Amino acid sequence: MNAHLPLERADSYFNAEWRDSRSPWSAKPAQPFVTISRESGSGGSSLAHLLVRKFNGAGSEHSGWTVYAGNVITRMLQANHLPDELARFLPEDRVPEINASIGELVGLHPSIWELVQKANATMRQLATEGHVVLVGRGANFATAGLGRGVHVRLIAPPDHRADHFVRTQGWSTAAALAHIAKCDAARRRYVAANFNARVDNPSAYDLVINTAHVSLAEAVELVAARILARSSVAA
Repeated sequence: MNAHLPLERADSYFNAEWRDSRSPWSAKPAQPFVTISRESGSGGSSLAHLLVRKFNGAGSEHSGWTVYAGNVITRMLQANHLPDELARFLPEDRVPEINASIGELVGLHPSIWELVQKANATMRQLATEGHVVLVGRGANFATAGLGRGVHVRLIAPPDHRADHFVRTQGWSTAAALAHIAKCDAARRRYVAANFNARVDNPSAYDLVINTAHVSLAEAVELVAARILARSSVAA
């Protein structure tokens, strides 16, 4: 196995994107969009749905919003006429290299690298169309350079996040802490492997919100205010 292959793929991919794209990287979305990065148990999915509910509410000037989390992979596979079962190769973590290589050798699926890039392209397309909330998968990095985006990171202390799973899933505290540690590590690896970035770098976000101190209802208002501010500047 060529140890430099992933880097060579990355170089060729980004060179092609830069050459062909002023579209994916510098297109100006006509409407705003939001990306949410989150520590496990900090409320990312809940915040996404609360935002959409607010924006789609009666009398809102910003209607037609949709949440894309795991369903972004379904959208990507359908758009590229790929079988649904490929979704299992694309958790929010890097598939072990040996499994990916075997799959490519026997023709079971496109390379994992290709699938991840197609997922990133799908997120950029959705962001360009606007009125979407993209949750996870390094969406803020995938859409970097697109205007009118508001990038949010949710954090909270481990014990606070573990308590969420104790209350909602009936897990022990030890099991909940183990779960969030595993999920957080997986998300760090995914972003590092696919974007050469740190998911917990605060400079990658417009807002970093500690949900142990800021309720989700308050977070909705903070994000909404930032969207309106960004939209007025862009206008």
